[in-house]
Amino acid sequence: MRATLPLVPGASDAELGADGGDEPVESPPEPARRDLRWVWVAVLVGLPILALVASLAHRTWYPTGDQAQAELRMRSLPRNPPLVGAAGRIQDAQGRQGNHPGPLMFWVTWPLYAILGRSSWAFEAATALVNLAWLSVSVWLVNRRAGIGLCRWYGIVTLALLGGYGLDALSQPWNPWVGLLPFTVLILATWSTLEGDWFAPVLAVAAASYAIQGHVGYAPVALPLVLLCVTVPIWRWWRSPRRSGDDDDADADADDGDGPGRSGRSPVYLAGLGLGVLVAVLAWSGPMWDVATSHPNNVSKLIANFGSPSDPPIGLHRAITAVLQAAHPFGPWLWGGAAVKGSVLPGLAFLVLWASIAIIVGIRRDQPQLRRLNALLAVETAIGLVAVSRIFGALYLYTFRWIVAIVALQVFSLGWGVWALLPRPMTSRRLGGVALVALITLSLVTSVRIAREEIPYDQSWRAEQVLAPQTAAHLDPNKRYLIRWDDPAYLGGLGFGLMLDLERRGFHVGGDPRFAAAIEPHRVMCPGDYDAVLTVVTGDHTIAAHRSAADDRQIAAADPRRNRKAWNRSYAQLLDVLRSRGQPQTPANLEKVLNLLLLAPGQPPEVTKLAGQIVLGGVPSAVFLADPAPPSAPVGTTALDEPCR
Repeated sequence: MRATLPLVPGASDAELGADGGDEPVESPPEPARRDLRWVWVAVLVGLPILALVASLAHRTWYPTGDQAQAELRMRSLPRNPPLVGAAGRIQDAQGRQGNHPGPLMFWVTWPLYAILGRSSWAFEAATALVNLAWLSVSVWLVNRRAGIGLCRWYGIVTLALLGGYGLDALSQPWNPWVGLLPFTVLILATWSTLEGDWFAPVLAVAAASYAIQGHVGYAPVALPLVLLCVTVPIWRWWRSPRRSGDDDDADADADDGDGPGRSGRSPVYLAGLGLGVLVAVLAWSGPMWDVATSHPNNVSKLIANFGSPSDPPIGLHRAITAVLQAAHPFGPWLWGGAAVKGSVLPGLAFLVLWASIAIIVGIRRDQPQLRRLNALLAVETAIGLVAVSRIFGALYLYTFRWIVAIVALQVFSLGWGVWALLPRPMTSRRLGGVALVALITLSLVTSVRIAREEIPYDQSWRAEQVLAPQTAAHLDPNKRYLIRWDDPAYLGGLGFGLMLDLERRGFHVGGDPRFAAAIEPHRVMCPGDYDAVLTVVTGDHTIAAHRSAADDRQIAAADPRRNRKAWNRSYAQLLDVLRSRGQPQTPANLEKVLNLLLLAPGQPPEVTKLAGQIVLGGVPSAVFLADPAPPSAPVGTTALDEPCR
């Protein structure tokens, strides 16, 4: 059944007469914007996140690496609020490490973190609950623009996407992950802007700011959408009819020389734009303050890093391959994973099918809202392809995992398009009932699936679980400790985790100036700022070397290897493979290059596989104490060091 719609401010072109007159025209049914059944869809879609939060409450987790750095920033609030984002693979010409653009992931999450007890679980739970909020907004936007029937279909697709995200992307406070759901909201808010919702630019600015500040890799695909959300309201305001009023006033307006009746145009289109500017100023106040007060500031490091990349971009051919691999209809968006691999044919077939249905729906012109969503997704896919082509260095899915959000929305619009092409008698209550049953079933299955997942990178955080309490037992709470590491296996991850745990226990700890971007300047310790030195060491041979040092005393040790025989076999095989390739290594030297073999681009698959088995299988670690601190060389004199101040 079709509905007759009156002419209203903000109506789409399809809802207006062909000549722009005041006569109502036939149009697709207006979504039931006050239909609160979308809340039940949001509850069912959000149930896996709530189940995950409850499940994590019964586990002990010791963050290491990037997650430890993130929680250190949370602990800085409110006394030392971070002004920039997480440290990243960013550096300026002098080799000084930079950060991702902004601190919103910490500012927004901190109130929940504080309320829930400032524990590592509190950080996981707060991250998950913020994701739940973004998820609920996306469900509301779809219901508003497409109605409850398609909202249920969106819920089904989103639950499948959440299963692909898993525990890692939904609760781990890693900056590439925190932008995934806000990016979905950004696309939907842009669509809502195209449909005439005055408030949508505010949501778009908030979502884009959150995603970009978390990880700079969102900028190329988010900024064009923000630009669209800025220009569309201005265009609509310009084209909007004059408000009804006194004819003399209208004539006076026409004589102003500014165009007929411009002052009489409705301001509703610009209201959201003005609020969006206010949101942008508040969201970016931290980075702006950093620009004004820091020398060098983080923006200059970002410009230097991306203005003069260390490696050539991967190029368009590799980008097309990567996007098609990620567009696999049963690939990363559905099952997760971190690798960019597999055949391009399933992804190509999916995109061809999606584009074909989109073109047919567009030609029929009876689904204007779907037509605009498809056009938006097509443009965003093209922008994403260009963005991926500019990635330099090793290509990992986390650098462009926003692609799976686009794929999920294409699956949603494909289902909508197929529904629109079916005869109407086939698409009534029967399909609605099936969708509801599928939604409930998938919600329960996804809840169980995610709640049972293990917290990732257990080879490092389980080692920290042993090292941290042992270390704390040997320390004096009245002394200050500098934490260093000789950690080729986890790249300092255990050191950051130890710093977090000891700070939580009330010890005064810090790190060298070269790690200021990771630990924040107020945790930097210079010579004279500390009484003793803790050194975290990984690898059998490296630990043995430290044991022989006269100034070091071992106070903690952990060995997370669960299958020592298999681990030794992988180690021996890697030595043999490197020897056969003309790269002989001694066992001691191999420890020093494990992560290089695992992460550096261009390594043979066999080498990468064996190095991964060794690192992910667990590497022995230990903590050494030098008390009093040995004489230290001047700090702040190398290219990698920030000035010691």
